[in-house]
This record gives sequence, C-alpha cells and structure tokens, in this order.
Amino acid sequence: MNNWKRLAIALTNLLMAVMLVSGAQAAGVQRTSYIVSNLSCASCLATIEAELKGLPGTIGMDADLQQGRVTVDHLPSLNYEQIATTISNLGYPAKVDWSATVPEQYTKEFAQQSKYSSGCSSGGCSTSGGTGAGPTTWKTPPATGTINRTTLQVSNLSCTSCLNNIAAEMSKLSDTYGMNGYLSRGIVIVDHTDALENSRIAAIISDLGYPAKVVSTNEIQAKKAFSAAPKKRSPNQGGRSGSGCNSKGPCNATSSSWQKLYNRYFTQTNSK
Repeated sequence: MNNWKRLAIALTNLLMAVMLVSGAQAAGVQRTSYIVSNLSCASCLATIEAELKGLPGTIGMDADLQQGRVTVDHLPSLNYEQIATTISNLGYPAKVDWSATVPEQYTKEFAQQSKYSSGCSSGGCSTSGGTGAGPTTWKTPPATGTINRTTLQVSNLSCTSCLNNIAAEMSKLSDTYGMNGYLSRGIVIVDHTDALENSRIAAIISDLGYPAKVVSTNEIQAKKAFSAAPKKRSPNQGGRSGSGCNSKGPCNATSSSWQKLYNRYFTQTNSK
C-alpha cells in the first residue's frame, strides 16, 4: 500500500506541474511597446537587443528605427518598467506606449533571430571611430599658420554610425576642416577656423541627440589638421579585434539568441 501511495503522490505532483506549465503558457506572454529616444542607427538597436537578452524573462524583440519604437516580448513576471529602465540606462530614454497579453505562439516570430547588425562598416569593429566623412567636403586647411582644435565630451555615442552622423553634420559647416572621434572615451575632436565658436559646435552635436560639452579649444599647426579621408588606426587606438563597437554592448547581439531564451521558457531545451 505504501508503494501505491507513493506512486499516487508522484503522479499527483506530476499532474500539478503539467497543469502549472500549461496554465502559464495559456496565460500568454506580455508584449510591451516603448517609444525610445536617440535611436540613430541599427547599432543602437543591436546594443539594446544585447542588453535585453541578459535580462531574465525577455523572450524576443522587434523595433522600428524610423518610428523610434522598440517592442519586447517578456514573461508577465518581468515588470515592463524594469525593461524601460534597462533601455534608458543605455542612453536611450524609453517610455511605455502600450502593453498587452499575447498567446505564446505569437512570440515565435520575435524569437527567430537576432535582427539588428552593428552598423560597423569600413573595417568592422576594431576601430574606435574614424575621421569625419560626410555628404559635403570639409574645408581645406591652410598650408601654414594655425587653426583651432576643439575637444568635446559627448554622451550617447553607442556606435560608429553615431560618429558618422556627427561628422556629416560638421562637414556641412563652412568653417570646419575635419573631425576625429573615440567611442570608448566619448570624445569628439573638431578642427575649425577662429570664426566658428566652440559653443556652436557643442550645440549642433547636442541637437543631434548626443549631449556635448566643450573640454578645451587649442591652437595647433594647420599642417596637423585632420584629413577628411579616413585613416588607418594603430592597434592601441582601436578596440580589440572582434570586440564590441562600444563599452556598452557587443558589436553584434550574439550573447545568446532569442531562440535559446524562447526554448528555455517554453520547450525547456536550454541548449548551449
């Protein structure tokens, strides 16, 4: 009789576990959509995606760069405000737009793959950002004499594309000679004429969504001005080969796939 009782108890516990799992899946998954600021490139989305994959309870993500929207599938146990805080802490202020419960099977689409590339081109992720390149040509520096070089501390630099955005805007000015940037240090350096005030440079960069503060402005020899053409950087100036585009997240969001997270919560495979 004791064996029968133990068997009955074991079967009862198994049945309850199955019912709990089925109930959790039947309850659906939470899908929350966020309005996110400072999304200037695909690398920004890759950074957010990589960070969310490390947040327990997330299952998948979709995004619209043009609309500034990030939509996340997550377990109901994960508070959607925590997701907003995680995104905001990366430098992309996020606000909940809507949240709804969706059946588990509809989350498979978000879990299929990592959709967002780093945006690192022309040499990949081994650089800390190149010299400026934009839609218009930079002003040619004088052959002799001096020019001004302004160094700025810039926030929200999450990718090489961010530096390209700044360079494109700087190159439109008639008084700029060239630019260089360092993602890992959050530094942008602009060579320019006396006629262009450093405060205007900071304001233009800030208006792009990268808050900028002038660190210093110095005179340098004109022959040392940054060239408009990108230069190869020495190994000690760039990041490690294959390393991330910035200090916040990897170049490609491959820390774990959304499919692995989906399997962990719904199929229990948790494969490595």
